[in-house]
Amino acid sequence: MKNVIKPDNHNDSMLPKSPKTGLFRRLIPTAILGLTILAVPLTGCVIDEPVQTVNQTTAVITENTVQIEEQIEVSSGDAERPYGVTIEADPEVLIECDLERVVDGDTIIVHDPDGNRLRVRLTGINAPESVHEDESKNTEEGRQASKFMKELLDDVDVVYLEYDEAQFDQYERTLAYVWIEIDGTYVMVNEIMLATDYAEPVYIKPNLRYADIFRQYEG
Repeated sequence: MKNVIKPDNHNDSMLPKSPKTGLFRRLIPTAILGLTILAVPLTGCVIDEPVQTVNQTTAVITENTVQIEEQIEVSSGDAERPYGVTIEADPEVLIECDLERVVDGDTIIVHDPDGNRLRVRLTGINAPESVHEDESKNTEEGRQASKFMKELLDDVDVVYLEYDEAQFDQYERTLAYVWIEIDGTYVMVNEIMLATDYAEPVYIKPNLRYADIFRQYEG
C-alpha cells in the first residue's frame, strides 16, 4: 500500500504556507533588532561626556565674561583722574617745556623749545600771595599754596603749556594752562590748584576757554 500516508509522519513543513504567515516570520528578527537598539539608551550605557563638555564650555564662557566685566570695571576705576579733575588735554596743542622752578601757587619758570626762559602765570586762577615784595601782603594760605605747588611738581622735569587767546599779560608774563603727566594721563595744574582749594578761579577776557568748568570751584 504505497499510497497510504501514515498518521505519525505529519509535518507542518508539508502544509502550504500562507503569504501573511511567512511575512510575519521574516519581520520578527527585524523587530527584535529594532527594539534592542531602542533599549540601549534606557540601559544607562550612553556616554554623558558630550553633555558634560557643553556644560563645561558654558561655564568657561560665563567665567571669562565675568572676568572681562571685572577688568572693564577696574579699568574704569583706574581711569579716574588725580585730585578729581575732569578736563581732558588735546596733545596736539601742548608745547613741551623744561621746568626750572616753582615761584608760588600760580607762577612757574620754564624754558620753551627755543630755549627762552618764561615766567608763566597760570591762566584762570589766582592763589594767595606768598612772595610779594611787600611782606605784609603775604599770607599763610599763600605759603601753603606755594608749598603744595612745589610738592606737586617736585619730581616733574617737563611741563606742557596750552595757550588761550592772549599769550601775555600786562606784566609780559606768559599766560598758559599748565599740564603735567601723571601715570600716563595729562592733568591740568590750574584745575588741580582749584580742586584742592589752594586757588580760586578768575575770569579775565579773552582767556575764558575753561571758564565754565572753573566756575564749579567757586566758593
